[in-house]
Amino acid sequence: MDNSTVSTQCPHEPGFRDDGLFGQPTFNFGDVWQHPTYNWHIVGWLVCLLLLLITWGASLSLVVKHLRNYYDPEIQRHKARVILYPPIYSSLAWASYLDLRYMVTIMFFAVLFESFAVYNLYACLQSYLAPYRDEAQGRKEVKRTKVLFLFKVNLKSKWGMHYRIITDIMVFQYPVWSIIDAIVSMITQSHGTYCGDSYSFKGAHVYLTIINFTSLSIILSALFTYLAIFEEQWKMGGIKAHGMFWCVKGPIMVIFYIGELLLDGLVYANVIKASDPEHSADHISWTADEVKDGLYVIVICVTMCIASLLMLKYYNVDRRLSVAGGDDMLTEESQQKLYGPNGLLIAPQPHRLSVWMAFVDAYLSYIPEFLRNVVCCGVDSYRLARKRIELRARKRRAAGFQDTEHMLSPTLPHDYNKEDSATFVSKQRYEENLDEHNPYAPSAPPLTQPRYDDPHSRNVYYPPPPPQV
Repeated sequence: MDNSTVSTQCPHEPGFRDDGLFGQPTFNFGDVWQHPTYNWHIVGWLVCLLLLLITWGASLSLVVKHLRNYYDPEIQRHKARVILYPPIYSSLAWASYLDLRYMVTIMFFAVLFESFAVYNLYACLQSYLAPYRDEAQGRKEVKRTKVLFLFKVNLKSKWGMHYRIITDIMVFQYPVWSIIDAIVSMITQSHGTYCGDSYSFKGAHVYLTIINFTSLSIILSALFTYLAIFEEQWKMGGIKAHGMFWCVKGPIMVIFYIGELLLDGLVYANVIKASDPEHSADHISWTADEVKDGLYVIVICVTMCIASLLMLKYYNVDRRLSVAGGDDMLTEESQQKLYGPNGLLIAPQPHRLSVWMAFVDAYLSYIPEFLRNVVCCGVDSYRLARKRIELRARKRRAAGFQDTEHMLSPTLPHDYNKEDSATFVSKQRYEENLDEHNPYAPSAPPLTQPRYDDPHSRNVYYPPPPPQV
């Protein structure tokens, strides 16, 4: 196939190798200094390599610091995993730069690490909130806030099971779908129906892009809401939740919206064009898609390098843990905070795991933990569904009981003489009370029978006839 033409055939030839991309470029490093404009792919590859070295250096230094100060496994295991997300993702993208024909296959593993990073970001924030959640257990706290200063959110209970499980579902759907997306892309690529160079509805690429956009929008809305709901707890505990969020979701948004959607749009609008073979050292013409894929890798490497540098601030060892560290890791100020002026221990020192045990807890036990939490999320979702069904049934039963009780209750006629009867009874009791203190008073006449010919004259007292002379 001629490399000067854009490969837009769909379906394409089956297999993991796409012959329409990039051909076999040469990497003549000696010629790049003499003719840099003829070897732009080598220049881009070297720039990505430099960024990759910076990314690995920053990430490994931070990982070593966590493993040497591993005091809080519930939080640090997630941080240690997220820290390796930028270097591994950018390394796989840089490897695909060597031969873009295998980009779909190589980026399959990059998507896996991206999914795991999103999961660990949310799990880390949940671990930070665990003490506050235990303290507020059984308490309903109404929360009203705005998300991004635009959307109003009203919650009946921000600590309740409903909001927690719904947020779990909205967050965990993204890593689960990303794994499914990567597997589907691999299968369709092997069958020749992926069509990654076009948005033809005959290929799977366009459908996967639409679903990815929807899935990313769902998790972004869930996490933005999550950060806004627990804003008080982030400030109270000094938790850098927003910075941790942007270190993970920022690269994902940049790679998807700029690296994929924007670059694809520029290719479609003929802004990104094919290269001229006359201005190439190996006389190979790059198609517009090949140029786009090269720029895509550069975007990934630049973004991940920035993310790794930001993680030095937002994913560092907590200050409270560094204060409680070993004597060799403490500054003079930290030793005074921990031991006091007399050298006495004024704060309990937490237990620190060894470097090997920290490595086992952070990395080797990761996959079983991920699968267990995904299964638990499904179980909690089932319990929530059962609870909501029971609540609806209980409301229906309560409403039906009230209607039945109202229908079965007798309708009493209005007593028109109720006021007269009450007046008569009170008057009679008053006269009886007077008679008790008057020995000469005649006995009270009995209550005469009511006249049934007149329904309005029931229980009416008729005085006795006058005595006969």
